[in-house]
Amino acid sequence: MSDDLLEDGHPGDGLSALLDGELSPLEEADVQAHLVGCMACRQEMEAVQVARLWIRALPPVEPPIGLYERMLVPYRPGRRRVAMAFVGAAAAVAAVLVSVAPARQQPVSPSVATLIEAHATSSGDGDLVTDLAPAGVPVSVSP
Repeated sequence: MSDDLLEDGHPGDGLSALLDGELSPLEEADVQAHLVGCMACRQEMEAVQVARLWIRALPPVEPPIGLYERMLVPYRPGRRRVAMAFVGAAAAVAAVLVSVAPARQQPVSPSVATLIEAHATSSGDGDLVTDLAPAGVPVSVSP
C-alpha cells in the first residue's frame, strides 16, 4: 500500500477501497495501521461511512413510465426529422456549389472595345481634364 499512499503520507482513495473490500490483506493491514495513528484519516473514514449509510437509506428511484419500452424499441426517426435532415443536406450542397461555381460576368454597355477606341481617337486639345480622363464615354452595366 505504500505505493498508493498520497504524497502527504495518507491513504486517500485507500479509505474508500477499504470500505469496499477492494484491498489485499497486506494493503488492508497498512491502511488499518495508518488509521490507528492518524486522527484526520479516521474522521474522514467515519464521514465516508456516514455518507454511504445515508445514500443506501434513500428509496429507490422509479424510472419514468415507458422508459423500458422506449429502450427496447429500435430508434426510428420521424418524418419531420428526415425532412429536416434532407433540407439541411440540400442547403449544404447548394452552399458548396455556389462557392465553387465560377462567377458569371455581366455584359457591359457600351463594350470595352468601344471605350478603348473612343479613348484612342480623342484628341488632346490642350484640355487638362481630357488628358487625365481614362475614357470619355459613360459606362452602364445592364442588369
